[in-house]
Amino acid sequence: MLWKRGMIMPKNRHTAFTLIESLIALIITSLILLTIQFSLPLLKTQVSLPLDVSFQTAIRQVETQKYTMITTDSHSVRLNNSEGKKMNLTVYKNKLQLSADGAGQIILLRDIKALNVVDFQSYLKLEIVSENDQKVVGIMHLKREKPHE
Repeated sequence: MLWKRGMIMPKNRHTAFTLIESLIALIITSLILLTIQFSLPLLKTQVSLPLDVSFQTAIRQVETQKYTMITTDSHSVRLNNSEGKKMNLTVYKNKLQLSADGAGQIILLRDIKALNVVDFQSYLKLEIVSENDQKVVGIMHLKREKPHE
């Protein structure tokens, strides 16, 4: 339809958001998302396992990795991994860790003061002492490395 002079154009019956209304909605949405982002970490609860459970888990981890025992002394265990790499189970800088000769380490537990090892030939009795003097005892079963003849 062609519009001629003097004709009245019909009003648009569709309402829409203005630019200002859209910006206000965007700002409110971003503030809500920002509040959620910062409040989520506060809702997390940290679960720390008891020391005896953590220690038994660490022992089980070492046992399942197919380490063989080479030697022990009163505060460390010398191990050989499946690839032939020599490892030490010791406490170093208040961490119970497996460390490889000339390589990295695997931290098993933190806040540990001491590791005491008693070798009973068929198994090892390991005792750890935590920073707050809590003592935990665990038993580790490892195959012994056969001496080279």
